Amino acid sequence: MSERRVASDSETEFDRLQNKLVPLWKSIERFNQDPQTIVVVPSMSIEAIDSGAVMQAYEERFLFLLLLLRQPRARLIYVTSQTILPSIIDYYLDLLPGVIPSHARQRLFLPSPMDGSVRPLSDKLLERPRLIERIRSLIMDPDRAHLVPFNTTNREKELALRLGIPMYGADPKFFPLGTKSGCRKIFMEENVPHPFGARECWQ
Repeated sequence: MSERRVASDSETEFDRLQNKLVPLWKSIERFNQDPQTIVVVPSMSIEAIDSGAVMQAYEERFLFLLLLLRQPRARLIYVTSQTILPSIIDYYLDLLPGVIPSHARQRLFLPSPMDGSVRPLSDKLLERPRLIERIRSLIMDPDRAHLVPFNTTNREKELALRLGIPMYGADPKFFPLGTKSGCRKIFMEENVPHPFGARECWQ
């Protein structure tokens, strides 16, 4: 009973955090001068990755988000398993139009667990409470912050709960509804016209 209650409390808290995305949407969807903190955790859950170097390369694919720093009051926290080379950071900051790179650099934070294993980055963070607290300390206002994951699993959901900020992504509990069978189920329940077929067919 207590485990179910804890799970229910977590779901309620996550829903509460997700509701914070509604007033944040204006700041997320367009260039603005609103204060905000973007926490980027490009965690990968892919078993085919077999080296830390490949994992790091995947995690750095979201570095284009550094261009959000052209917004003068935006702070960006970009987490990777290992430290990003300074020359790579300089390259992206030099792309910012009308922004002095050194000014943008003051609003960029690059915490890392310094863990080159091939495990998902979110796992590395969840097992390091002090690092999570450090990231939390970099968030100026939790009501003006959101988590940007690469994909959304229960790991990223738990990380959002630990950080106390909403996740820019779908709640994993809704994933079954995004399948063909899940869509057919919803269409049938809501009397939405849809092509003839069968649900839950497995080869």
